[in-house]
Amino acid sequence: TLLYTIKFEKDDVTRVNCDMRSAFPAGQMASRPLLLLFLLVSLTFADKTPCKICRDLTKSFKEHFDKTVGHNFGGGNTAWEEKSLGTYSHSEARLVELLENTCGSKDYKCSSLLEDQEEQLEDWFFNRQDKTDLFEELCVDTLKRCCLPNRWGAECEECPGGVENPCSGHGTCHGEGERSSSSKHHGTCTCNKGYTGTVCDECKNKYIKVEDTCEECSSVCEGQCIAPGPTGCTTCAKGYEMLPETGCTDINECEREGCGDPLEDCVNSDGSYECVCKAGYERLAGKCQLEGTTQFFDNLGLVVGVHVFVLLLAIPS
Repeated sequence: TLLYTIKFEKDDVTRVNCDMRSAFPAGQMASRPLLLLFLLVSLTFADKTPCKICRDLTKSFKEHFDKTVGHNFGGGNTAWEEKSLGTYSHSEARLVELLENTCGSKDYKCSSLLEDQEEQLEDWFFNRQDKTDLFEELCVDTLKRCCLPNRWGAECEECPGGVENPCSGHGTCHGEGERSSSSKHHGTCTCNKGYTGTVCDECKNKYIKVEDTCEECSSVCEGQCIAPGPTGCTTCAKGYEMLPETGCTDINECEREGCGDPLEDCVNSDGSYECVCKAGYERLAGKCQLEGTTQFFDNLGLVVGVHVFVLLLAIPS
């Protein structure tokens, strides 16, 4: 027996919590891949909102519609076909081809919607294919599953910042285009890196506004800056000092202090430095010593120990 529970938590992105307890004997563990396959198929369609289902259907229908532009009946005599059967662009044959190729074989939600709205699709195909947008007509106006771009919620309210420039152009409007508000974050902005505020029109800490862009303060600054680059720092990070011409500049500790040990080389780096033993030396107990020193004394101790043992054996009991 295999017990499992699956909990779907709808938020900005669907999260899935799985609690699986297996009672399979060791020899039956091969059945687990089947469960994983089931979970994978479930997750594939779990995050599809009513709007996304409709959006995907109209997108696929329109893609196949565009692919068949300029096609004909395939009989070889286009003039006779159009005279006898009418133009292929508005033909029943083309519509059937579109309907058959719109949904994938395992996309049951798409297939179900296609079946329900087949008459609406036929009406659009024969009467308005060159007059109205299919997505807007079906998903927004007729089924009311979606909103127009940069609108959200049951009443299709404008995203923060307005439909012309949502989130000030520096973020993403949560739930944009969706009528179903399944998350408390829908209708709010998620700002791009460096931006903050209700409509993403402010700069975060350690960012500075340059015209309409928030630019990050230099990494050599400690805290906030007044302009980009090292010269814009108000305080320098550790290992740097403020110079009039270059702003926060690396301190070369090797030139100023060095390591103090003649057996060490000083290696400077941005904001820091390191003392390393010269070639042929290694660090032992915090000091640089000739390589192999430890092995020499280990071997010496072994030799002395053997001699002492032999002498002890030679002493009469």
